[in-house]
Amino acid sequence: MIWRSSRGRRCGIGGFTLLETVVVVVVLGLMLTILAGFAPRRPARLELANTADMVAATLRLARARAIAAGRPVAVQAGGGALVVDGVVRPLSGAAAVAMAGPPVIRFAPDGSASGGAVRVTGTTQAMLVTVDWLTGRVAISNAR
Repeated sequence: MIWRSSRGRRCGIGGFTLLETVVVVVVLGLMLTILAGFAPRRPARLELANTADMVAATLRLARARAIAAGRPVAVQAGGGALVVDGVVRPLSGAAAVAMAGPPVIRFAPDGSASGGAVRVTGTTQAMLVTVDWLTGRVAISNAR
């Protein structure tokens, strides 16, 4: 539709062409891509705490499985995984997991355990996931 001004000149409808819109979208996309590279990374402390939480949850699951099944359940750790009754459970994150004490933690059907600890080591810090021998309680603390 073409409009005419009061003086008789032709006036088009104002707006942007498709080419101008595409150029603006491409430039904005490039700017966002560059800015995303400068975004802060997830802190190493948070990754370490997440892995320690996963280890504690797996140990609690093994205890619950021992109580529910009425038989002992063994847990071992090494590398980036826990082994619960022969089933490997990989852990996400860059933290290393190793047993700190006995090589195997056994949970009994009554909820008790053989006791022990799993050391979760990150790039700069470490955490300790301990299992109480009498109650089978799982706790997380900072390693010293």
